[in-house]
Amino acid sequence: MSGLDHKKLAILQEAMGETSSQSIVVAVDRIFTGSTRLDGDAIVDFVQALCKVSIEELNSLVHPRMFSLTKIVEISYYNMGRVRIQWSRIWAVLGEHFNKVGCNPSEDVAFFAVDSLRQLSMKFLEKGELANFRFQKEFLRPFELIMKKNRSPTIRDMVVRCIAQMVNSQAGNIRSGWKNVFSVFFLAASDHDEGIVELAFQTTGKIICSVFEKYFSAILDSFQDAVKCLSEFACNAAFPDTSMEAIRLIRNCAKCVMDKPNMFKEHAGDQEMQVSEDDRVWVKGWFPVLFELSCIINRCKLDVRTR
Repeated sequence: MSGLDHKKLAILQEAMGETSSQSIVVAVDRIFTGSTRLDGDAIVDFVQALCKVSIEELNSLVHPRMFSLTKIVEISYYNMGRVRIQWSRIWAVLGEHFNKVGCNPSEDVAFFAVDSLRQLSMKFLEKGELANFRFQKEFLRPFELIMKKNRSPTIRDMVVRCIAQMVNSQAGNIRSGWKNVFSVFFLAASDHDEGIVELAFQTTGKIICSVFEKYFSAILDSFQDAVKCLSEFACNAAFPDTSMEAIRLIRNCAKCVMDKPNMFKEHAGDQEMQVSEDDRVWVKGWFPVLFELSCIINRCKLDVRTR
């Protein structure tokens, strides 16, 4: 009888432990779901504290934990509907955190960070961008920094794939984010990994050949970045076929300037405000094309220069 009582007691204690554990999980989840009710200053403080805990977890030498990093992704989803000014303050903290985590020595940690960044970016791009705002450019900047500083082929390949997916599925919603797209592909263009160069060039080619036709007015502010990106592909001596094709695409860019001079004239970005309409075609259109062709002539081998 005594043995049976002990057995019942053990089962009861185990059940109570599980119930208590579930209650704690629910209570912790409420902290994060309830973050939407915090005011503008409080949510920034909350995010800063969570990022500090996340860094401590990830810096563990024995077994890095990604619990807080997962929760950072969750509260980003919960709070993405805030007014853009508040969200900009939140992302100033989160973006810096992703910059660090995306360059973590552990490939598993960095891969998780980039994949989380991809999910958030896809959600953010669905909202589009209002005229005269540059939130996309700020949001996508961590991809650039990770591509620039992380030398792991796996992570660099992942970054290029993330950007390619955004172009393929959200091209119509991208505005200021085109600068980040071309910056990432510019960094990929000089890589020695064939897979990275191939995917980046394929996506760049798709932008020039098809996306330009549909959304040229949205990409116009990044036209110079597009031509510069193609120039970098042309100067990668490891892939001569890509070099030749990149020069062909630069010719397509020149054709855009020739066919759509009015779009360049009417476009008054930050840098063109002091430039007359007639000069904008040269400053924004012909000058980038001619300058990058001169760079190719100075940097490339004879066969590419002749092309």
